[in-house]
Amino acid sequence: MELSPELLRKLESLAKIQLSPEEEALLLSDLKRILEFVDALPQVGEASEEEAQGRLREDEPLPSLSQEEALKIAPEAEEGFFRVPKVLE
Repeated sequence: MELSPELLRKLESLAKIQLSPEEEALLLSDLKRILEFVDALPQVGEASEEEAQGRLREDEPLPSLSQEEALKIAPEAEEGFFRVPKVLE
């Protein structure tokens, strides 16, 4: 995919942001590196299941807070749940 200043302007418009020239240059550089990485993924190949298992650790349950303990230290709680500010309008 060709990254151009025009594409960057379209992305700015879609994201409803306005970037400074320095931010545009940085973003364009970052996007190019990301796309190069994504293009290289098919070359990595798929590991066999045995190979993958050798690289993964077993899940082990660890002690954690009870619901009651977690709610005691929460800034706000209501009816057994964490109360958080509304994020959608």
